[in-house]
Amino acid sequence: MAAAVSVALFVVKYSVQDLDDQMRSLTRDIAETREGIHVLKSEWSHLNQPERLRHLAGKYLEVGPLDAERVGSADRILDGLAERKEQEVVDAEAVSSAGKAKP
Repeated sequence: MAAAVSVALFVVKYSVQDLDDQMRSLTRDIAETREGIHVLKSEWSHLNQPERLRHLAGKYLEVGPLDAERVGSADRILDGLAERKEQEVVDAEAVSSAGKAKP
């Protein structure tokens, strides 16, 4: 009986040590991941600074403030929307008829 208890204690002891090692490893991984998230948030904050983005946009995009001439008239915009809607209907009918043609 004592031998069986000794073997059981031996097995339990090493199982607990393995679980403890796994827990430490996971705790270390969590800490590293949190640190990485912190670094990424810092980089994101730096990259999204409005002044920096304004400078880069002016340098590379050749974009200026919008005026009425660049936006266009309301009629032109509405006509474009109507044409887009008509095209969507035509596309949907083409897909529908192609699906019916296949048995």
